[in-house]
Amino acid sequence: MSEVLRDFVPSSLMGVIEANTRESFLTWNKWAKLELHQDADEIWIAAEIPYFIFNLVLKAENAAAEPGPVIDAAISRASSRRVPMGWWVGPSDPTPGMGSLLEARRFSHAATVTGMAVDLLTLDATVSMPPGFTINEVTNPDDLETWCRIMTDVSEFPGFAKTAWLEMYQEIGIIDNPQWRLYIGAQDDTAVSTSALFLGAGVAGIHGVTTLPEFRGRGIGQAMTHKPLLDARSRGYRVGVLYSSEMAVNIYRRLGFQEFGQGNIYVWEMPEGESTP
Repeated sequence: MSEVLRDFVPSSLMGVIEANTRESFLTWNKWAKLELHQDADEIWIAAEIPYFIFNLVLKAENAAAEPGPVIDAAISRASSRRVPMGWWVGPSDPTPGMGSLLEARRFSHAATVTGMAVDLLTLDATVSMPPGFTINEVTNPDDLETWCRIMTDVSEFPGFAKTAWLEMYQEIGIIDNPQWRLYIGAQDDTAVSTSALFLGAGVAGIHGVTTLPEFRGRGIGQAMTHKPLLDARSRGYRVGVLYSSEMAVNIYRRLGFQEFGQGNIYVWEMPEGESTP
């Protein structure tokens, strides 16, 4: 793992927010169904699973000089597998107008997320939780299945992608990976929420924060973020980072998170009726 970032320096934070997310994807490399490519210029993953999260360009600095061939090569990878693919365009992307270039090749803009960071030294030492609510770490296969079910249900994964996600987490041994901790929130002993802590790029990344719709508006999401951040602080981490949807930004602001730029996700779909090259 990278050396822990000891100072909360705003000028460096957008870079480590992106790097933490990229490193989290690199832990998928033990999954036999996934091809992962990483070099100084490119990071991408590919699989024969027709869901964009498993076919994703995470970094493409080589596109700055000649974006067309790089984009076309990625489309060719997805087309040969007959799967959709995603492309991450972050604030550090070196290619001017990358989003427009992707849209010119039939990518659609899927989401905008906000990169946020918090100084862990400023966190309240006590997690505020609703009455009857508890948070526990995932420690066994049954817990892992519950965590994946809630996260993929709330995120509206299609059925085959839910199955693949659980299989991947089982195969990569995520419970035993010291970079990861998964958490389940329960209301009156019923599992209703998830979150994850990933220690990478020298910072503590929060991922997979979900709550069943009928339990929202009670402060559960905030508690599910606060708890892993305190765990990271107890392990010597200074900076917490995450990407937030527009809906959740205010939740994280209440914990002290500040905004440090936005990223965008674009998705390419296999044209209907197109034959495999």
